[in-house]
Amino acid sequence: MKKKEDVIIKVINKIKKNKTAFFTAAAFVLGVSLFVGFVYYRLQIIKDTASTKLSLAVNYVASGNMDQGLGVIDEIISKYSNTPAAYRAMLMKSNYFISQNKYDEAEQLLKTVIKNAKPDTVKPLGYPGLILVYDNTNKIDKAIEISNEFLTKYKTNYLAASVTENMARLYELSGNEQEAQNIYKKITEIYTGTEYSERAKSKIK
Repeated sequence: MKKKEDVIIKVINKIKKNKTAFFTAAAFVLGVSLFVGFVYYRLQIIKDTASTKLSLAVNYVASGNMDQGLGVIDEIISKYSNTPAAYRAMLMKSNYFISQNKYDEAEQLLKTVIKNAKPDTVKPLGYPGLILVYDNTNKIDKAIEISNEFLTKYKTNYLAASVTENMARLYELSGNEQEAQNIYKKITEIYTGTEYSERAKSKIK
C-alpha cells in the first residue's frame, strides 16, 4: 500500500513541476476525443438521414411515383455517397436501368456496389443484377464468370442456390451441356429437399 501511495505522490509532484506540459497534453487529448465524438455523431446523423430518404424513395416507387423516387435515389447517391443507403439506392437504380434496357449504366452501378458497398453484406446483392445484365446482352461467358466469382466468395449466401441454378441454365445456353448436367447433379446433392433440387432432378438426363 505504501508503494502505491509513493507512486501517486511522485506523479502528483511531477505534474506540479510540469504543470503547463501536463495541461497542454490533457487539453490535446480532450480535444481529440471531442473531435472524434463530433465526427462519429455527424456520420451517424448523415447515415440516419440517408436511410430515411431511402425509405421515402421506396415508398414513391412502390406507389408508382417513379420520377419522384428516382429523384430521391439520385440525391442519396450524390449527397450521401459511401453510406449503406447510397449503395442500396444504387441497387434500386440499377434495377430501373435494367428495366429500361440501359445495361451499360446498370453495369457501372452494380460493379461499384460489388467493389465498394458498405456494409460488406450488401456486396453480394450486386451480383444477380450484373449476371442478368450480361445474360440479357448475350455475354453468356461473362455471366458464367461472374456467377463463379459469386459462388467462390459467397458459398453460404442465401442467393447461392438461385445463382447456381441459373448458372446451369447459362451453361446450357453456351452449349456446354455436360457442365450444366454436373451442376444440376450438384444441386440435388447440396440443396436436398428444396424446390431447386426438384427442378434440377427434372433436368438431369
